[in-house]
Amino acid sequence: MSIGAGAGALLVLPVLAIIGAGYLLPGLVLFAMSLGVVPSRPDFAVVTIEHYARLLGDIYYARILGYTLLLGLIVATLTAILAFPAGYYLARSEHRLTPAFAVLTFAPLAVGMNMLTLGWMIILGRNGLINATLSDLGIVSQPLDLLYGWTAVIVGMIHVTFTFMVLPIEAVVRQIDPSVEKAARILGASRLRVMLEIVLPLSLQGIAAGFLIVFLQVCGAFVLPLLLGGQSFTVVPVAIWEQMTVLSDRPFAAALSSCLILISVVVMVIQLRVSRDRALV
Repeated sequence: MSIGAGAGALLVLPVLAIIGAGYLLPGLVLFAMSLGVVPSRPDFAVVTIEHYARLLGDIYYARILGYTLLLGLIVATLTAILAFPAGYYLARSEHRLTPAFAVLTFAPLAVGMNMLTLGWMIILGRNGLINATLSDLGIVSQPLDLLYGWTAVIVGMIHVTFTFMVLPIEAVVRQIDPSVEKAARILGASRLRVMLEIVLPLSLQGIAAGFLIVFLQVCGAFVLPLLLGGQSFTVVPVAIWEQMTVLSDRPFAAALSSCLILISVVVMVIQLRVSRDRALV
């Protein structure tokens, strides 16, 4: 039984309403604030781009933006390298321990970013698990500074985003016919060559999807960089929070937010376009 055009439009209306109220309207309000317009008393005569000029002209905020994008690239790349073997194992293995491995892989989704961040603070702290173990073994005499900085943030973000990289990789590997790998092995290809020349190229669509998800998550992360990075480590979400709460400069915070959203949209469009044009799978 077919659904008429009018009935189909009615079914789409709730989705359009959610998108409009949850994304488009807040985005327009945010953009208006970045131009100096007060949403409660809109006066478009006061529109200015000074906040964007400040953002692009101040080397401090340009550096913060660069650090944020670099962090996203580093975490997404390392996560892809670590997650590919896990995704392949989950897709191919029939071992009785595979379900337990799957539970461990998906556990970060159940725990949540806040709890994982607190856990890493306990592990990496000066009196944490690692320093206590090294001290008890006599390896170090003074606690190591592991908690604050790039290393702590990268390790924490990889842990948080690992599942989001494994899921698309596993889904794509499951679509690859195992007989293709068996045929290559019969013809004399080593396991490493099969993995690099057959499985990996056919899995690029899943890797690209996971890379995009992880990159966007890292660029928008706030709690983990704030707590694990320390005062000397600032990314765009932390800078937005500082402008909103400490400096009370909402228009500039809106400009930072709009810039981050724009970069995220551009990266997403480029990734989707490249994946579609190359037809990796």
